[in-house]
Amino acid sequence: MALQNSELLQVWALRLSIATTFIVVSLSWINGVMLVDLMVRSGVSFGVMYLLTVGILSLFERTAPQEPQSELTESDSGCGGIIDFSVGGDEPQRLQPQDSKLPGQLDKDLSAGLPDSKQQAEIVRRMGWE
Repeated sequence: MALQNSELLQVWALRLSIATTFIVVSLSWINGVMLVDLMVRSGVSFGVMYLLTVGILSLFERTAPQEPQSELTESDSGCGGIIDFSVGGDEPQRLQPQDSKLPGQLDKDLSAGLPDSKQQAEIVRRMGWE
């Protein structure tokens, strides 16, 4: 996939360079530049544009982060692959209207301060840290 993108971008770099050369030659011809100077300008404009665009593409390819190769194994998709649980609440959480004093997903009990030591010990016990 990356090879196809690279080839496509190089084709577009070539097209951009040819278009820039055409513009430079057209403007130079309108300004009455001699034929020899016109050929030199077209060669230089094409060369500079092509080298710049291909060089920038090459630089981006070299510095781009590598795409991770995600190989999904059976052990990853099985039970216990992702642990997602909350600790500290006895009853299930219900959706409450947003309070402007506490933005985000903060627990409403934290508005009065941090839990006391008994609640913290209970949270630690539930987490299995003993």
